[in-house]
Amino acid sequence: MTVYQINLGDGRAIEELVTTASYGYCHSQVFSDNFSSRPFNGKTPRQIVLLSFDHPVSSKEATAEAAKQGLERPYYEDALYFGIEYPEVKLETPVAFLHDPWIGNHGRRNAICLWSNERRRELGLEGFDDMWAPNYRLAFARPAGANSEQGAGA
Repeated sequence: MTVYQINLGDGRAIEELVTTASYGYCHSQVFSDNFSSRPFNGKTPRQIVLLSFDHPVSSKEATAEAAKQGLERPYYEDALYFGIEYPEVKLETPVAFLHDPWIGNHGRRNAICLWSNERRRELGLEGFDDMWAPNYRLAFARPAGANSEQGAGA
């Protein structure tokens, strides 16, 4: 299992993180009014693990499986820093972060998803309550202080 190391808490606003990642497309609702940067206590290391399923899976089922493996739901900031640190990962298959969902304009619960379209890296919002297709990898975080099986991801 590959573990991806990221660091949160450098004080950048959501817009700065999106700009730094140089996406070809970013959903218009991903900005500070909707996703405010949380005040972490300085540099906050995080370990991100991507889970895959061989069948369509709900967020509830995926989160339950992650918990069995000792993983926690990610923060939405994890998606933004992951996109900066590991830009090529989302070119393989989409990566969805099942953080606390953001409620959209029409009441849909959304999660940040990173994917590519014709090798153009993109950041979007997908329905948290929809089924996740088997080609999606779902991102979770190791609790602080947990040992990883590997170092930084590739």
